[in-house]
Amino acid sequence: MKRLSIVALLLLLFFSARPGIAYAENLRIKLGSERKQVVLSSDSGIAKDGAPAGNEIRISAVDAKKGVRYSSPAGTLSVDGRPYRGEIELLPKGSNMVVVNIVDMESYLRGVVPKEIGNDTAAEALKAQAVVSRSFAVANRDKYIQYGYNLEDGTASQAYGGMAVEDPRTDAAVAATAGKVLYYGESVANAIFHATSGGRTESIEDVWGGAPVPYLKGMDDPDSVNTTHSTWTAEFSIEVIQKAFPAIGEPKRLVVLSRTNSGRIHNLRLEGTKDNLEMTGNAFRMKMGSVQLKSTNFQSMEIHLAETKRPEVITAWGKRPLGDEHVRTARETRAVSLQNMITAAGIREIFQPVFPATEEIDISRGLRVRGRGYGHGVGMSQYGAIEMAKKGKTYPEILAFYFPGTRIR
Repeated sequence: MKRLSIVALLLLLFFSARPGIAYAENLRIKLGSERKQVVLSSDSGIAKDGAPAGNEIRISAVDAKKGVRYSSPAGTLSVDGRPYRGEIELLPKGSNMVVVNIVDMESYLRGVVPKEIGNDTAAEALKAQAVVSRSFAVANRDKYIQYGYNLEDGTASQAYGGMAVEDPRTDAAVAATAGKVLYYGESVANAIFHATSGGRTESIEDVWGGAPVPYLKGMDDPDSVNTTHSTWTAEFSIEVIQKAFPAIGEPKRLVVLSRTNSGRIHNLRLEGTKDNLEMTGNAFRMKMGSVQLKSTNFQSMEIHLAETKRPEVITAWGKRPLGDEHVRTARETRAVSLQNMITAAGIREIFQPVFPATEEIDISRGLRVRGRGYGHGVGMSQYGAIEMAKKGKTYPEILAFYFPGTRIR
C-alpha cells in the first residue's frame, strides 16, 4: 500500500505542477475490476521491471504486493489473452491487485472510438468521437489519480478494448484528428457524450447536480428524434424493483416529483409498505439498470393522474380537464390526444408530451414504461452526430453544435 501511495502522490504532483499540460504524458488505464491473479503473455518476450521473464507468466496478487511493471520489446502485452499496447503495471489493493495499462493517448483512443461509437458509420462522426474522447480523457485524467491510475476501461470513464477492437476506419479518424482537443476559454472542455438524446439534450446540473456548464446546456436536438433507441419500452417485475430497493418493502407507488425542461425525471419518490425513498431520476435509473431503463425520460404505460392536480386546458367554452380532442380530418372526425398532432402522413406523437402536474404510478404489480433517448442526455448524442455526418456536416460543425462556445485546438 505504501508503494501505491507513493506512486499516486508522485503522479498527482507531476500532473498538478504542469497546468498547461494537455495530453503529452501516457495515460494509466485500469483494466477491469480488482483480481487475484493475471496471465501476461507476449511472443516477443516479457520484461519484469526491465529483466527478462519469459513469454508467458502467471502473477498472483501476492507477487504484486510491492507493485511491478511489465513490458515487451514489441510494445504490446496480452492480459488474460487480450492484447494491449504499451506496458502493464500491477498495483496492490488489499488482498487483490489492480491491472493498469500504461499507454499513450493516441493508442488509447484506437481502443476507445470503436467501442464507443462503432466502426461502420460516417467518417465525420468517427472524427467527432475521437476529438470528444480525447478531450474527455484530458479533462478527467486526474479523476482516479489517488489510486494510481487516470481512467477506467468501462462506462465510469470510457469504454476501452485495447488492440482487440482496433479497426482501420476508426484508426483513420484518430489519426486525422491527432492531438486535437476541445477547449472552452483556456480550459479543456469536459466533452461528455451519450448514445442518443431522443430529441433534446440535458443540462449537466440536472443530471449530476453542481454548477451549470455553459457548453453543456439542454437544447433541441432534431437529428436525434428518429434514431436507434430514440424511443423504447421496458418492463420491470415487482421482484426486480424490490431487489433494487429492498428498504421500501413491497413496492406500491412511484411518484414523479419533478421533470427537467427536456422531460427527463429530475426527482421521484418510491413508496412501499415499509418506507418511502426520494431520489433523483438518474439514481433510480442506475439502480434499475442503465441498459434496461435507457433514460430518465419515461412515462408509465398505465399512468394515474392525481385528481387534485389533474391538468386542465382552456377552450372557447372555459376550462376543462385535459382529454381527447375531436378533430376533423379529410376522411372523418376522430378523437386525438393532446399529446399527438395531425400531420400530412397521419397522427403522430408530439416529441415532448404534455406531462400531468403529478404522476403517480402504481408499481404494486411491476412497472411498464415507454421512453425517449438512451443515456444521460448530456453533451454529444452519438446517433445524432451520425445523422449530422450523413447529411454532410463536418466534425467541427458537429462539435460546435453539441458543445456551443467551444473551439478545437
